[in-house]
Amino acid sequence: MAHAENITFEEFRTRFSTEESCRAELFRLRFPNGFVCPKCGCKEYYPGRGRNAFQRRACRHQTSITAGTVMHRTHLPLTAWFWAIYLCATDKRGISAVQLSRTLNICYESAWYLLHRIRRAMAQRDEKYALSGIVEMDDGYVGGATHNGKRGRGTDKAKIVVALSKTENGAALFTRMQVVKDVTSKTLQQVIGKTVATGAKIECDGYRFNRRKTGDQIFLRLTRAVAASCVQLH
Repeated sequence: MAHAENITFEEFRTRFSTEESCRAELFRLRFPNGFVCPKCGCKEYYPGRGRNAFQRRACRHQTSITAGTVMHRTHLPLTAWFWAIYLCATDKRGISAVQLSRTLNICYESAWYLLHRIRRAMAQRDEKYALSGIVEMDDGYVGGATHNGKRGRGTDKAKIVVALSKTENGAALFTRMQVVKDVTSKTLQQVIGKTVATGAKIECDGYRFNRRKTGDQIFLRLTRAVAASCVQLH
């Protein structure tokens, strides 16, 4: 698929304005070296029963270019999928189902379904990659007004751990966030083991963490020392 950051939405929508153009792009991405049946090795095929299906001449095995993708068994137009993926990938503020339904001229239910599937696929992809290089970590809390009136570690808001990889100059690269039940050393070890690559240099705001209570001191000591033990965590 075209690099979204290099073209505008209007240009992208013009390029993939028909089902055929989207189908051709999916076929190219799935078979970059030309079609080869994974079952029998046959290179010949013809259209199958479904709108995105094709069948091998030798083994008669039928498949779809959307099989195993976020668009698997979809009844929505491929153009809607392509345009929605572009908008999700390029909108830095995030796009809502209401905004998507208006932009694509589809009903809210379809827009919500598209966003749900796309975001889930993006999250699954992110889970396969670990942050490397310089990684800054911190904890935080999200949610509305608290019931117990407490702030910081004693709050009843949802607790999250944020990890940010950055360049030597401090420019942000990638971010991983995870909701946690607590911020104990055991939980933080699990988070780091899932999100930080072996050999990464982990940093945190030492001054701020040193001023906090015992729980924060544990987090500070952990983030400073865990890089050496990441091999065991993985």
